[in-house]
Amino acid sequence: MFKLSLGKRVSAGSRLFVALLFPLYLANPAFAQTNIRVGSTVSSDVSAAALSLGMKTGAFKKAGLNIELTTFVQSSQKYDSIKGNAIDIDINMGAVNAAQLYSSGVPITVLRAVTPADIWAVVARPDSKLSKPADFKGKRFGVVSLSGANFAVTYLAFKTQSVDFMREVKVSALPPSALLTALDKGDIEGATIYEPYLTGALKTGRVKVLFRPGELYQKRFGEPFIALVITGRNEFIQKNRAAAAKFIAVMEQMLANLPANVDLASQALVENMPDMKITTAEAKEMLIPYMPNVIKSANDPQLIKRAQNMYDRLLEVKQLQEPVKASAFWTRL
Repeated sequence: MFKLSLGKRVSAGSRLFVALLFPLYLANPAFAQTNIRVGSTVSSDVSAAALSLGMKTGAFKKAGLNIELTTFVQSSQKYDSIKGNAIDIDINMGAVNAAQLYSSGVPITVLRAVTPADIWAVVARPDSKLSKPADFKGKRFGVVSLSGANFAVTYLAFKTQSVDFMREVKVSALPPSALLTALDKGDIEGATIYEPYLTGALKTGRVKVLFRPGELYQKRFGEPFIALVITGRNEFIQKNRAAAAKFIAVMEQMLANLPANVDLASQALVENMPDMKITTAEAKEMLIPYMPNVIKSANDPQLIKRAQNMYDRLLEVKQLQEPVKASAFWTRL
């Protein structure tokens, strides 16, 4: 027999009323929530901020989505989780990594491009006389990985000025904090670093920016290097297409609302990413320069063509091992 929360019996008419309302209860986004296992690299990028803002304001809940967030200090750990089907959606996957995972057989789809390669900068010590890619011929240079977006945009930026990054530069891979230490000691003479490490290093005077590799790429090719994208595992998308579309819609809304809600977004980002060990004010400082550069268009034919052009250039310089067709795994829900 149905009972009210107060324990009182209800009439047959009330039971019928409850039975009629039950399907509506399940259909109501406030009650029927689709669980989405979301992965994010610990980062101050705008995609992580938009996700955090949506969680903080309840926007995902209102759309009927329950976000189960897992953060990863190393992107490689996140990609292993995607391979193991432990994540449904990744909000800040490198577009290069997406191509590499897809070509290796991982069933993923790029749902939305988010940022160009604006958070990466080539830096050196303040007293360095180096200023451009050609100056690094024969010099020691650090990157966080020998694959992925960080490495790819650096490689192509050097290529725009006829420098073979791997043959003419002495490249080594180190974690971000270790790159800064190596610069301090003079073990390397330049490095590509990114937020949240870049702003802090600039404020303390440890480094100066020589150039932005993404800007060299765009100047040479007339289109942005697509850096971070939102991806989903195919199994989840196929079973939950409407929920995936709602997720992208909320993310787009939050990205558009970031400038007007940067204080709340910064607070939410710091709460979701305690491993960054930064304050709300510092998070805000890191976010503001990059908010205007969010990729506005969804995965339309022109954007997918730009992704294809980027992949073709990476294949040409052997940063992709085999051809990939962007239109085969980029889609618009």
